[in-house]
Order: sequence, then structure tokens, then C-alpha cells
Amino acid sequence: MSATTGVGPPVRAQRKLAPDLARGAMLLLIAMAYAGVYAGGGFGTDVAGDPWPDRAAALFTTLFLDNRAFPMFAILFGYGMAWMVARQLARGTPEREVRRLLRRRGGFLLLFGFVHAFLVFPGEILTSYGLAALVTGWLLFRSNRTIVRAAAAFAAFYAVTVPLAMVAMAWAGSEAEEYGLIPGYLTAQDWFERLAFLPSGPLFIAFAYPLLILVVLGYRAGRAGLLDDPAAHRGLLTRIAVVCTSLSVLGALPIALTVQGVLSPGAITEGLSMALQVLTGILGGAGYAALFALWGMRLERKPSPLARAVAAMGQRSLTFYILNSVLVAVVLHPDLVGLGTGAGAFGALLVAALAWSVSLALAAWSEVRNRPGPLDQLMRHCVYGGRKARRAAEAEASRRRDG
Repeated sequence: MSATTGVGPPVRAQRKLAPDLARGAMLLLIAMAYAGVYAGGGFGTDVAGDPWPDRAAALFTTLFLDNRAFPMFAILFGYGMAWMVARQLARGTPEREVRRLLRRRGGFLLLFGFVHAFLVFPGEILTSYGLAALVTGWLLFRSNRTIVRAAAAFAAFYAVTVPLAMVAMAWAGSEAEEYGLIPGYLTAQDWFERLAFLPSGPLFIAFAYPLLILVVLGYRAGRAGLLDDPAAHRGLLTRIAVVCTSLSVLGALPIALTVQGVLSPGAITEGLSMALQVLTGILGGAGYAALFALWGMRLERKPSPLARAVAAMGQRSLTFYILNSVLVAVVLHPDLVGLGTGAGAFGALLVAALAWSVSLALAAWSEVRNRPGPLDQLMRHCVYGGRKARRAAEAEASRRRDG
């Protein structure tokens, strides 16, 4: 079934503020999540004996950050995929060519992610999104009903796999121990561990975390154009923001109390509490996306300099995702500057915020000079080819449309 028959949002004449604003802010949350791992404070880590600033930081990350930034990014990724398909089909690009572009995008995301995982952060997410694009991209050429059914099927799937994975993690110790923290750079074994993790990383995330359902929900939101015209969906977005964010915090509360030492459950109960936190992260990601859509709607007419800078970062999200990760790694990795060993959870959040602030200044500078993000530009070239190839594809599409 072609998506040209009334199942896609109208093609946007210009970029809307809300999606870029959400992506830019989301990059801060992801940098914070990565920084916590370098400081030994990954999801589920016991902080009962830590100083109070680190305990407060761990409480904040468990309730509002862990498995919340990742879902919002995944929903926005699916949203962008839906928009790309609708735009290409509206231009008259043959469906076969659009499917090829989707496969290329998924494949190059895998490649970019593998390089990032090997050189910087093994737990990175680009590879997982590339896998999701390859596995679920065909849904973008089916009806809305098919997308909803796929979401329901994935929900049933993750209701089984996430608890199993989290109970196994709790039984083993914690997710930080599962990662063995981060491999180093100084020995051959370090590099072997980085290489060995490449194929298993995206598969683990796809099974242990609700990645595929998040991307599919992004498809459905993209079809509805929720972030393109938030004023038309104000009531729905408000309900999503309030209800989903509240339920997300409640779902994270049991494991937050556990890592603070207030509760002392057994391994199975602790794993189920972790699973509840992960699964309600779906609601958190949706709630955060809705919050940023509402914020973007208020700023659309006259955005502040800060909002314009955050949106500029969101327009160049691939470049600044990688840059933030590199900056955090350089400062915190024990084989580099090495501050992570003594920074604690609170210090790690400060480092992530500083890295994001540096990126924010660079994004604002790029926007003023109308310069794209280098990695974003490279990705577009990899997916779409050079100008000559694009012109040929557009000419062929025009020929097909006219005759």
C-alpha cells in the first residue's frame, strides 16, 4: 500500500520549531545518561552509601532521565522517518526508491553507530536506531491500522522480554556491572572488548529495552503531524504531557527508592522494579516529546535566543550527539582526563551539562553562519548521493508524474 493515499502528513514548507527544540534538549539528557555510566552510576546502581549530592543526582536521573531520554529520542527518530517518507512520496519519488533510501539510512546509521561504539561509547544508540529502521521501516508504507497493530504486538513482546532482561541484570548485580563500565584504550584486550560488543549491543537494546515500539509510535505520531501543528493538537498533547509524565515518574519510584537504600527487595523484585521503570519510560518519552511540542508552540512566533540555539542543535542532532559523547568521554574516561573516577553522579551531570553548553554555543554559531552539521551533511550525502544523483532522481520522478 502506498503512503500517498492520504496516510501521511502534509509536506512542511519550512522547519517547525517543536521537533528541533525537542531533539536539542534531548541531547542534554542523553549526555547526562552517558556521563553517569563513566562515573560508575549506571541504571540500578546502589548509591545508599554515597554523599548526598550524588544520591540526589541518582534520584533525579532514575526518576526523570534513565530510560526517558532514550525513548524520547526513539520517538523523534520514528517521527522523522515518517516525515521523510511522506515528503519523498509527495515529491513523486517512486515507492521503490523511497524504500531504498530507508534501507540506506538504516544501514549508514549502523555504520556510524559502530564507529562511535568502537571508538567512544559501547552503549551508544545509533546502531539500535539503524536496526529499528531496517526492521520496521516497511510499516511506513502500510495503513495506520497496521502501524497500531504492530505497536500492540511489540507491546506484548516487550512485556515479556524487558522483565526477563531486568531480572537477569538484577541477579547479576547491576547494569553498570553488565557493561563492565567502559572498556579502556590502553591494551589489546580493551580494543577486543570494544570490537566484540559491536554486534551484540544493538540486539541487546532491541530486546531488553522497548526500542521497536518507540520507533513505531513515532511513525504514528508523524502520520498525525502532532509536532508539526501542535496548536491543532493542543488538548491531546496536554493530556499526553501531564498523564504520561506523571505515570512515568510513578513507575520509576520503586527502583529509585531501592537504589537509595529505602527498600531492600530480593533480586527478582528488584529486577521487576527495574522493568517497571524501563516500560514506563515509554510514557516518559511520549510525555517529554509532548512537553517540548507545547513549549515550541509558545515560542514559535518569537523564539528566544536560547530556544533558537537549542533548535539549531536539534537540526544538527547527529553531529552534536557525537560531539557531546566525545567531550564527555574525554573528560570522564579513566584512560583520558580521568575525572570520572572521582566525579560521582553529581559531578558527571555537571560535566554533561558543560559539554552540552559548549555544543550549544557551536550550534548557535553554525546557525548564524547557515552551516550544517558536518556529520549530518555526511549522512545526507551517504543516503541521497551527490547533487547530480539527486537531480537525476528528481527528473525521473517528474517524468513519471507527468507522463
